[in-house]
Amino acid sequence: MVAISKIIYLGETKILLKSPYDTGIIGLLKSIPGSRYTSTYKGWHIPYDKLHWNLFLALGLPYRVEYSGTTDRAGSLSDNTGENIADMPQFSTEQAADTTIRSIRYWHPNLFIKGDFSEEEIRYIKSIPKVYYNFHYQNWVVPANLENLKTIHASLGLPDISLYEAWYRQIASVADPPCCTIYTSPEYPEKVLLQLSGHGVDVDYLKHIPSRVYDSAKKFWVIDNDSACIERISNHYLALKTKVVNRLISEGDLRRSRTLGEFKAWYLKKVSATHRQLISTYMDAMIREGYSRRTINSYCNKMQQFAQSIGPAHCDDICEDTVNAYLSDLAQKSVSDSLLNTAISAIKYYYSQVMYMPGFNIERIKRPRRELNLPKVISVEQVDRMLRSTENLKHVALLYALYGHGLRLSEILNLKLEDMLWDRNQIFVKNGKGNKDRYVNMSQEFKEVLKVYIHTYKPMYWLFEGQDQKNQYSETSVQQVVRNAARKAGIKQKVTPHTLRHCFATHLVDLGTQLPYVKELLGHADIKTTMIYTHITTSNISKVISPLDVLRKNTTTDLEKP
Repeated sequence: MVAISKIIYLGETKILLKSPYDTGIIGLLKSIPGSRYTSTYKGWHIPYDKLHWNLFLALGLPYRVEYSGTTDRAGSLSDNTGENIADMPQFSTEQAADTTIRSIRYWHPNLFIKGDFSEEEIRYIKSIPKVYYNFHYQNWVVPANLENLKTIHASLGLPDISLYEAWYRQIASVADPPCCTIYTSPEYPEKVLLQLSGHGVDVDYLKHIPSRVYDSAKKFWVIDNDSACIERISNHYLALKTKVVNRLISEGDLRRSRTLGEFKAWYLKKVSATHRQLISTYMDAMIREGYSRRTINSYCNKMQQFAQSIGPAHCDDICEDTVNAYLSDLAQKSVSDSLLNTAISAIKYYYSQVMYMPGFNIERIKRPRRELNLPKVISVEQVDRMLRSTENLKHVALLYALYGHGLRLSEILNLKLEDMLWDRNQIFVKNGKGNKDRYVNMSQEFKEVLKVYIHTYKPMYWLFEGQDQKNQYSETSVQQVVRNAARKAGIKQKVTPHTLRHCFATHLVDLGTQLPYVKELLGHADIKTTMIYTHITTSNISKVISPLDVLRKNTTTDLEKP
């Protein structure tokens, strides 16, 4: 039983709600919008108006009215409600406790319906998705969403119009909360974009911002990149309890990459004590010459394996025959030519750049005969099937970037928003293989996909971000995207991100693009590397006619003569 009385709290008239301690009742009282607990009166109070009184009545709790010790009744004082508490509908305890009276209450995330209903009304209630009857409380439990609230109000007349409007706003704000997202796009350099969404979000405020432009098709605002203006906008929406998502880059948002000194210290922790001094000297030489971390890591691994095989104490007093013997043993383990060449390069670097030995003839360390392994490519039709079979927008953008520009996997992951040179229709590839920068032409199809991608995902710094929406997408994730796309397209052949790079080059040559241009787009140091695609292209060789076809054609012609 809830005790009802009228109080003056902090100069305002309130309705005081007091009950014995019961978690169920307290939870219901807390669900009333505007309810607050007062330790002075040891109860909950709500505003003294008809709306909040009806919200309490909708809970269906039994109550009694307590009056003050004066000759005046607590509910007889006039106020801005237009009615007295005693004159409110369904004010008697008997009515509130009577289960034959229809009632509905809202306690997120459900609506609770109680009372006697006709067979037709019960059939309607049962037809509501995910509805069930609670035998303990003897009420129907309905998921609280806008569609259910609308149909219940139309079919059962519950709740009354004032409660309906209040609950509608509450449910809408929970289902689609107001949000203001601030981000940037290379399409609008030196500008900031704002996207408003959610029920009841304040749109009028942005209409008073100077120099603002609204894109009605994509539904976002473009304003000047003014930090003071952006702060005022953020404070305005925060004051309205609107969620503000700031996707503008700041120094604290990105994970700081290791310096070369930190990288060296991190790597040496993994090296055994017997090899640590040798590898430390080796790394110092590579760092001085500006090698990339990937190359340093690869060479150090191979040098450490070599030192472990012959003993670090003997690395400085061996001859080239010992090195060749080690390489022969390594080759007999069926390792790839690429791995064997990396081991040779790492060992040669040590004896040519780190430790000079006058009697060591480095020219006697020979590389294996180079095999002509042609890159494996797929057809244009198969690439098209891969692109069409992918539905996730970020995955589509990744595939378009890989195939449309012939980028390496590491180059894709290192792309930043600022590398998209929108007006020049170019992509700036920084620190590619061999620490070389280059520009590639931006595909127009990729550009259209990129517009939608940026306004959907709103990347902050890296073009392709991971799940934390701050750091780079991982290599394994990109590889998985390519594998899944090939599988969905029904391609049995193994397809990797580098396969799409080979496809880009081969299909360019098929279209008649000259090799020097292909070389620059791919970032090759030597035209000989690019010339391998001439062994794959079908642009000219497809015009060659087999002698067998000529023979059969002439034979058929002779047979047709009379």
